[in-house]
Amino acid sequence: MSDTDMQTGHEELWKQVFGEGHPVLVKKQRRFLKWPNDPRCKLCYAPFAGFGGFLVRLTGLMPSDRNPHYCNKCDGFLQAFPGGAEVEMTVLILDIRGSVDLSGRISPRQFAETVNRMREITSAVLAENRGFILEFQGDSVVAVFPPGFTGEDHAEMGISAARSILEQSLTVQGTDEPLSIGIGVHTGPVYICTVTAAGGNMQGVSVFGQNVNFVARLSAAATAGQALVSPETFAAAGMEMPRQDTIEVDLKGIEGTSSAVLLS
Repeated sequence: MSDTDMQTGHEELWKQVFGEGHPVLVKKQRRFLKWPNDPRCKLCYAPFAGFGGFLVRLTGLMPSDRNPHYCNKCDGFLQAFPGGAEVEMTVLILDIRGSVDLSGRISPRQFAETVNRMREITSAVLAENRGFILEFQGDSVVAVFPPGFTGEDHAEMGISAARSILEQSLTVQGTDEPLSIGIGVHTGPVYICTVTAAGGNMQGVSVFGQNVNFVARLSAAATAGQALVSPETFAAAGMEMPRQDTIEVDLKGIEGTSSAVLLS
C-alpha cells in the first residue's frame, strides 16, 4: 500500500465534521482555543504544552503515541472512522522561494532553524484565522479552511491569513535577510480524507483533487513576497476582485492563462 492510500467510508460523518461542523467537535474546539499553549491537536485544538496542556492531561487527553499531531482521542476517532468526503473549502499553500540556493549559502542548522521559525509564525497566523494545518512538506505549509472548522467565512479567512503572513517579519535565521515566500489561495471542492502509511496505520488527513493542484500551481507562480488569490476565493468571500491588482498568470500544467489577485 502507498503512503497515500485513501480510505473510504463514513462519508456523511466526514461531510458533517468538515463541511458543516460536528456540534461536539465545535464545542471542544471553542473551549480548547481559550486555553494556552501551542502545539495543539490538529483536530480538536487541545493544547499539548503549558498550563493548558496540564489541564487537558487531567481529563485524559495527551498527544497520541502513534501520531503526535493528534491527541489520543482524536487519533482514536480517525482510526475508528477512516474515510473522506468531497467538501468545498479554501486551501492555502505557502513555500520558501529559492530554498535550494538559500540552503547552499547558510549552514544546515541555520536552514532548519529558518524553516522551523517560518512554521511557528505561519502556524500562529493560520490559527488566528481559524485555518487547519494539514501538513508541513519540507519548506512548505499546506493549510485548509473547511466550513466545519472555520465557518461560512472560510474564503475571507483564507485571504486574511495570506495578507497577515505577508506582513510578518520573516527573516533568515541569524541574519537580517528577509525570507522570501510565495503563497497561493484557492476555493473549491476537494476530497478530504484519511491517508495511511505503508504499514496500513492511519497517518493523517490530506486533500486531493484538481483544485489542490490548482492552488499548488498558484503558489508556485507567486514570486517572493507575493500571494496569488483565485477569483473563486473572492467570489466565495462575497468580495469584488480589485481590478488594479488582478493579473493573468501562466500556471504549469494548466491550459491557457488564469486570473488571480496579487497581494504583496
